[in-house]
Amino acid sequence: MGVRLYCMIYDGLLLMALWLITSGLLVPLGTPDQAASAHELAVVSESFRQYVMLPALVLVTWLFYGYFWTRIGQTLGMQTWRLKVVRTDGLLPRWQDAITRCAAACIFPLVCGIVTTVAQQNLKTVAISVLAGFFANYFWMLWSPHRLCWHDQLSRTVVLRLPPPPKEKKRKFFGWFAEKND
Repeated sequence: MGVRLYCMIYDGLLLMALWLITSGLLVPLGTPDQAASAHELAVVSESFRQYVMLPALVLVTWLFYGYFWTRIGQTLGMQTWRLKVVRTDGLLPRWQDAITRCAAACIFPLVCGIVTTVAQQNLKTVAISVLAGFFANYFWMLWSPHRLCWHDQLSRTVVLRLPPPPKEKKRKFFGWFAEKND
């Protein structure tokens, strides 16, 4: 479970960069014309953030994971930690599997966020609840007989830990002037 969370942190940093680029492209579209022509700083409207930026960031996230999972079964973070997503039949996930996996990973956080929003209108509490729902996906592994997260089970995928690559033989004298033995 820890290795999977490390991968999420690594991929999260890459996603933040993609989100910043996406936001940088979208914010000028949502900036009022008066502020843009006067070169003034303006906050984009709540409706623009809610109906344009949020769906765009979710789409970028799903495209990020979907692209890597369907191409090689690994995001960049998963490559670093030698994890790979495959379907239960051993093949790489299809786009449908990747979308199902992403949607299933959102169920616990969404339910926790909605319940907390109804119970309390405190944004901090809602954010903590959503984060707790996110981690609930991974704590599900502790009770799963096959050590699968909830989104693994719903999308019929598994995450495999790949063996380390074979080590190359060391060359004499720091590898200089030596033939490589194949």
